Amino acid sequence: MISIAFCDDDRTYVEQTFKKKIYTVQKLIGIDIQVSFFADGNELIACYNNNKRYDIVMLDIDMPIINGKEIAEKLRLIDSSFFLVFITSYKAEIYNTLPYRINAFIPKDSDDDFYIAELARVIKEYERYQPNFEIFQILKNGEKQVLKVLINDILYFYCTNKTAFLVTYNSEFQLISKITDIANKYIKKNFFEICRGYIVNIVKVKMVKKHEVILDNDARLPLSRGRDKILLNELTEYISSRI
Repeated sequence: MISIAFCDDDRTYVEQTFKKKIYTVQKLIGIDIQVSFFADGNELIACYNNNKRYDIVMLDIDMPIINGKEIAEKLRLIDSSFFLVFITSYKAEIYNTLPYRINAFIPKDSDDDFYIAELARVIKEYERYQPNFEIFQILKNGEKQVLKVLINDILYFYCTNKTAFLVTYNSEFQLISKITDIANKYIKKNFFEICRGYIVNIVKVKMVKKHEVILDNDARLPLSRGRDKILLNELTEYISSRI
């Protein structure tokens, strides 16, 4: 099942055009999809802030409360993995949407064949795309929740007062797991224990100093004595494996 979020404040367009076309696409490609509709982009952003994710996000640009480009900018700070499609009357905006890493740009007045073909292409491409997600149990506001996060968005794990945390570019989550369990699992997945209680994603390491590691977001973390050479070797092996 592929989940889609469609955000457009024009209810007539949603009911009379988009729903008919997406139904046609589903019959054409035979892929199960589920579409959630939003008239206000802030509601979609709130879903993401509450750890709800969609595989594909489709946005109009011209909306009164918050426009589609602003929505895309905010969502990309939270999740880098979803496919992004702009469906809009503003054809001239196509080049202004490229910074948000779009997968398609569909003018609303496109002929049916192009419109349906582009929707079908994006959905089929997402089905072939295999984002590497990890699932965690977290504690938020005293309640247990499930967090789905792209492994490439994880910067590091750390432990303080026997409590483990996961850190991404823009968020920090309290985990229910023990840091020892995290270490046992993720050291096999290109993570490295730089010192007791800190496990970093080596993909995110920008600089290694004698007693310090600097990550892509400029976070500075402690590095235990003697582990700088081991970490550099791990980085070299990782880079070599990617060439």
